[in-house]
Amino acid sequence: MNYFVGAYFNSQLTGIEKAQVNRIGLFAAQGWPAKCLYTKYNPRIHENAEKFGLQGKCFTLYDYFQETTTDQCEASVDWIHFWQDVCHFRVEFVDIAPDVRVFDEHERFIMYAHFTGQDYQWPIYINYFDCDHKKVQRDIYDSRGFLSQSKFLKEQQRVQSEVFFNRQGQIKIEKMYQEVNDRTVLKRIILRDFRKRDWFFDTEMELQTFFFDSLFMAGDIYFCDKNGYIGQAMANTASSVTVCAVFHSTHTRDQDNVLESPLKSPYRVPLTQPEKFNRFIVSTELQKRDLLARFDQLPPIAVIPVGYVRKAKVNLFEKKAHRIIGVARFSQEKQVLHQIQVVERLVTEFPDVELHLFGFGSRVEEQKLRDYVDKHNLERHVFFRGFVSDLSREYAQASLEMVTSKEEGFSLTVLEALSYGVPVISYDINYGPNEMVKDGVNGNLVERDKLELLYQRAREYFSDPERQHNYKLNSLQIAKTYSEVAITKKWENLLTDINL
Repeated sequence: MNYFVGAYFNSQLTGIEKAQVNRIGLFAAQGWPAKCLYTKYNPRIHENAEKFGLQGKCFTLYDYFQETTTDQCEASVDWIHFWQDVCHFRVEFVDIAPDVRVFDEHERFIMYAHFTGQDYQWPIYINYFDCDHKKVQRDIYDSRGFLSQSKFLKEQQRVQSEVFFNRQGQIKIEKMYQEVNDRTVLKRIILRDFRKRDWFFDTEMELQTFFFDSLFMAGDIYFCDKNGYIGQAMANTASSVTVCAVFHSTHTRDQDNVLESPLKSPYRVPLTQPEKFNRFIVSTELQKRDLLARFDQLPPIAVIPVGYVRKAKVNLFEKKAHRIIGVARFSQEKQVLHQIQVVERLVTEFPDVELHLFGFGSRVEEQKLRDYVDKHNLERHVFFRGFVSDLSREYAQASLEMVTSKEEGFSLTVLEALSYGVPVISYDINYGPNEMVKDGVNGNLVERDKLELLYQRAREYFSDPERQHNYKLNSLQIAKTYSEVAITKKWENLLTDINL
């Protein structure tokens, strides 16, 4: 089995999880066994997996030890009937949410329950209260319908202990916490009745390493996509375990000095303990060259882009001539404000120009962007569209994408844009855009943070219909070098090499 290992899989995807989804699709098309594997507890992960087509191909460390790795759903329960007619409790419905308050026969407030919908059959959590109306316990339900976890709380709702159940209600994992310097600190993990005995751990990292060692079978490969979260746990696995570190971003803090700059924390483990890893996987030839120029005794490095292009119907004449698409998290390193400022200057000459922003992230950063749009009267030109899982219709209408990041590991959004005939004007950054965007051919590369040049290139592009058409045609042509067939071959070569 090929395991693509991360920390979490939420209802909105970052670039890393998007890369994992793409990889699962590619492996499935070839009949290669593959699953996504996550280490953080997440009772909604199977719901999220279904949303992105990963049914049966996704589970967590907790699923494994709770014996709940399948997508099987339990029968629904009519909780209102149970409380009212069986327990003889009084139920009070909350107006603004699918929530209820529950009172016992003595009118004592004992429970507060939050459900997924107004049928009140699928709880997300149920809180329990003492006689002073203080919350003392929270039961968390898995999206598949069973009680998954109970948290026991003490003063100030601090966690005292947690227990995790299998479908039969048996305790499989216990966690104990202690107050140290006014902080709640994990002190002990007990894994119950696993392989006919109990196991004891002091840290999450110890549990993770035990999990990786326990799950592994001869022929399996772990592809570590979240080195910052789980890199050390994977480095600590048995020598017989095959681990590949996947680089999704730049590995140094200063992109102008990659040979001497301090390492980024996500890649500190593989780059300081390279002997613990069987392979490194990067997305660009330039990053491979930079790694080899700085480090000795690295494992073999494979260059495999995190994305690939599938055939899509593209009609260049349906595109809106002055529509720009921006796909990025709302974070400081993405510098989305630069895109808005370019549009602000374009409005005078191109009054129908539009920038459609797709993404999520820091609420503070997003609010700054929204405030700028309001203050500069750009509401008819800049649109915040939120997270959209399938952007094919949006790329089909767009005529330009801008990338204003300080750095990228590859930039999936650039490849996706080119595959729909959307030229890209990007800052010339490490890594990715400069391997897909050929300056003056299918877009433009601009020195990082040169906002005036970014504006000038966008203006020149919109002012010249012939240039627009040529850039769009060239974008489609260059995107073909990242075809599904080409990327599949790279993966096939890597898997063959590892298994020799």
